[in-house]
Amino acid sequence: MKTKKECQSIIFKIGIELGISPKLIAERLLSAEDKDDMMNGLLTVDALKTHITIWIENGMPDYVQGVFEPYYKRPENMRKFAYKR
Repeated sequence: MKTKKECQSIIFKIGIELGISPKLIAERLLSAEDKDDMMNGLLTVDALKTHITIWIENGMPDYVQGVFEPYYKRPENMRKFAYKR
């Protein structure tokens, strides 16, 4: 089991690594249930990173509020986002 502070640290590190605000991840992607799963060890760091990457590629919609429109529209000439493992 992880503490809230440990989970926040993981989100922060992934956000910095992927170049996205950890606050956006916590507020727009992760529901309360997701955060509970993370604390209980049911959501691994690798799985979280994969979900965040897909979320970024989809324009960072506000899934927590049920809004599926992108936070931004990716320009056509912009390469698809990829992260290093």
